[in-house]
Amino acid sequence: MRTRKIYGESKVSRCPFCDGAAVTRNEQKIPVCMKHKNELLQDLKCSCGDYLDIKMGKYGPFFICMNCNIIKFEKGLEINGYPLINIKDL
Repeated sequence: MRTRKIYGESKVSRCPFCDGAAVTRNEQKIPVCMKHKNELLQDLKCSCGDYLDIKMGKYGPFFICMNCNIIKFEKGLEINGYPLINIKDL
């Protein structure tokens, strides 16, 4: 069942480094804010201990683990402790 699209309601991408609004992309094609445009996500590991590869798909970025297969972008960041700064902590 599809829901009706409402004007003005759209998905807002969040920066994985600071949880701010993502307005551009870095070299890895990940949506980030302007402050973190030159930063990269490096050495991300899955819960099984294997490294995660970043891929870009039709619906945005996602991770691939050789053991676990496809992992959502948000879940992969959560496993590795991103975002680094919470807005609630400020």
